Amino acid sequence: MKKKFTLKIFCDFDGTVTKKDVWVDALGKFIKDDGAFSEVCKDFAEGRITSRECIRRELDLVEDFDFDTFNKYIGEQELDDHFLEFVDYCRQNNFEITLVSEGLDYYIDYVLNKFNIDLPYYSNELVLSKDADNRTKLTCNFPHSDENCTACGMSKRNVLISKTNELEKEVSVFIGDGVSDFCVSNYADIVFAKKGLASYCWKNNITYFDYTDFADVQKKLARLMEKGQIKHKQNAKNLRKDVLLGG
Repeated sequence: MKKKFTLKIFCDFDGTVTKKDVWVDALGKFIKDDGAFSEVCKDFAEGRITSRECIRRELDLVEDFDFDTFNKYIGEQELDDHFLEFVDYCRQNNFEITLVSEGLDYYIDYVLNKFNIDLPYYSNELVLSKDADNRTKLTCNFPHSDENCTACGMSKRNVLISKTNELEKEVSVFIGDGVSDFCVSNYADIVFAKKGLASYCWKNNITYFDYTDFADVQKKLARLMEKGQIKHKQNAKNLRKDVLLGG
């Protein structure tokens, strides 16, 4: 019997799983120099600095940090209204979901635990130290970076490629919204995009589906499954092959 395709779902976190960008909405409240913060964000959005440089510069701007206040800000975060339903839908259909984020493990853990969500994720790691005045200083490790790429802190592309087995007819699905999703969108078989990612896909001739929330994603995937339209995207497949061959 011919084996059917199955889906491997890869999903951005900030502004995708959550309604707001947790990094900006929670951690950003500890940045008092609004002008410097806006400049860093603009430099990143316009491609003048890498993700790693953006993260480091923003963490350097954090002042008077304390975990009680940070936890309060994180605790106020809301999920996409239909994300939990989408998780249930994927489990019912044996579609594995992996979260991939340029954000920090601390607040991702906090949000997932708050909503009792048990999903694997890949992100950057929050590191604490003390400055000369014994004040808490935030830095970051990049345990899931690509040794040949200095742009991304967390290589979403590498996670997608390594966790999708084409020989087993696994088809990759990526869901995202922003600049940190630009690279990986080239390598996914099916892309759901909104905001900046949708603009990027449109400008770069990457086939994608618009979405507002996870109800849209679920409905579209169900239709594609029903019509037998789940398949590998040839251009993305070629790009994945180039990566695996070291090209």
